[in-house]
Amino acid sequence: MEMIHSALITGASRGIGLEFVKQLLTNSSLQAKIIIATCRSPEGATALQELKKSSERVHILKLDVTKFDTYDELALNVGSIVGDKGLTLLINNAGIAEASFKDSLKDITPEMYLSTFTTNSVAPVILTQALYPLLKQSAEAHSSETKNGLGVRRAAVINISSDLGSIKCAAGHIHRSLSYNESKAALNMSTQLLAKELARDGILIESIHPGVVRTDLTKDVEGDCPMIDSSTSVAGILSVLLYLQEKNKDGFLDYKGNVLPF
Repeated sequence: MEMIHSALITGASRGIGLEFVKQLLTNSSLQAKIIIATCRSPEGATALQELKKSSERVHILKLDVTKFDTYDELALNVGSIVGDKGLTLLINNAGIAEASFKDSLKDITPEMYLSTFTTNSVAPVILTQALYPLLKQSAEAHSSETKNGLGVRRAAVINISSDLGSIKCAAGHIHRSLSYNESKAALNMSTQLLAKELARDGILIESIHPGVVRTDLTKDVEGDCPMIDSSTSVAGILSVLLYLQEKNKDGFLDYKGNVLPF
């Protein structure tokens, strides 16, 4: 079992985010000594609060990823928790699908677009910017733990994307949402553009499609699209993370480690 120093997960009160917290406590492949779970309403996050009660490794911080003016305070709080070894893993998981994968040209509104892009595309980049000093601190503190310079044992940012963010994959997909699909494509582009810049400081970044997971986000998805549970998805992602050494240049990855085209 690999142990990393620390991890922060956004959107951790339910679904995939909550499962990341659970598995970073117990996963047989990869665990974290410090787990910082963020969500909009910690007081109402019953399952998350129970995990905190069961383990002193879990810390809960309030975060609405659309409130950019709170990021500086968040970074200070995270820094006080992780200490001089910094933040090892940032998982940008929080996401929304305003129209439940059904919006078409006649349905979209400016408000829908702005809301979806703010959460799914802008927030991961700006949060990475806010936590960058702590990620760099981890990269420096754990520089001897990776043979080729980059890896989750040192410092990494994982953006939870979607195969709907692939132009090629989305063209034949039975589900579509203009605002959601485009926001995930933008996230994939941000990941690709940041890869070289972050690598200079020893920080790995990658986008990962978690599969079509049974969560509140996908409850309105129709058709015969095969779904997996959050446990399968997160276990797969954590296994993939162990072997990542650089950003894939031909696309992004899914939870099995397969390369998806842009």
